[in-house]
Amino acid sequence: MSADNEKYIILTCYYRPKPGGFCKRLFRAIYALLDRGHTVHYLAVVPFPIDHPACHFHRFPWPANHTSGYLFWLFFHLIAPVQLFFLGCKYKVNRLFAFGYNYSLLMQPYRLTKKIPLTVFLRGDTKVNHRILGRPSLLIRFELFLEGLGIVGSRMYGVSESLINNILAQHRLLKPATSGVLRNDILEHSALPIKNRKFESPLRLACVGMLQPNKNQRFLLEIMRKINAKQAQLYLYGVGSDEDFLRESVEKGNMEDRVHFMGWVIAETIWPEIDLLLMPSLHEGAPNALLEALGRAIPVLASDIPGHAEILSPRDLFSVNQSQEWVKFLNQEGSTLKDALIEITQRQSESCKKLKFDWENDFIKLVS
Repeated sequence: MSADNEKYIILTCYYRPKPGGFCKRLFRAIYALLDRGHTVHYLAVVPFPIDHPACHFHRFPWPANHTSGYLFWLFFHLIAPVQLFFLGCKYKVNRLFAFGYNYSLLMQPYRLTKKIPLTVFLRGDTKVNHRILGRPSLLIRFELFLEGLGIVGSRMYGVSESLINNILAQHRLLKPATSGVLRNDILEHSALPIKNRKFESPLRLACVGMLQPNKNQRFLLEIMRKINAKQAQLYLYGVGSDEDFLRESVEKGNMEDRVHFMGWVIAETIWPEIDLLLMPSLHEGAPNALLEALGRAIPVLASDIPGHAEILSPRDLFSVNQSQEWVKFLNQEGSTLKDALIEITQRQSESCKKLKFDWENDFIKLVS
């Protein structure tokens, strides 16, 4: 915050609250602003779960139960910029922030007119995500153009160095005014002492997150085909576009005895129930599930992608092109496997200390 402790009137936008780390962090950001005496206005289809006299909900005119499909998003991108501009003028907004380029894009008309700071926080690479989903190259180029319009002239921050470097390389003309990194943090939690962890068979494996191609749960099914049900059980937490395919694959592979679909579960209830988190993602910025596991001393094995490499040791990263690496580790016998997991937990406990910081305070500095 500025030296004179100026109080800001801040505007943001997100279409509706939903489960997951993205909204948790968005709400943390809003609460951080409110706790420091700022006023926050936000545009959404339904209210956020935030009860504070200085937080003001402004409803986007659309049925709350139909916020999906091309018609909604077309209407949203046509009307929201006008509504946000009106809100900004009416309430004399002097700061803007967005989680995602598509929402910063909607606020660009007000930024350009009033010449006030717009801070945008990014957590993933649009180009990589679309390629994983097999989207047409023309669509990817169009979305990259929109991304450029969303970040141009803004203060842009990503959750990792690799993410920011990739985005800057993709936008040599439509550039942000400034850029940098605001990493996702690890919150302090009570955890079972490492020496008391049992790690008994069957080992309780978990993958936590949206069931979708970039999270790569399909790869885990390939691994589980090669592991005996008495050795390990896999619990998939989350829902998403890949769920039907995954369920069908489990049924066809006769793996109902070792792969379990848990749906959306409150995160706090997950960690006491698992021994090892598996993160085989094809692309990540800084995954919240991984950070939450580290904060509770749950060991993690992850894919060797840049988003994971900035958090974990190379010794804890495996290729998603070689399932035998994962299988070999998980098929270790009792005491050998337990010793390996304890070693990983101790190593990760040390390495994650750098991600325990005052995220809210750093966020405030970037928005002010």
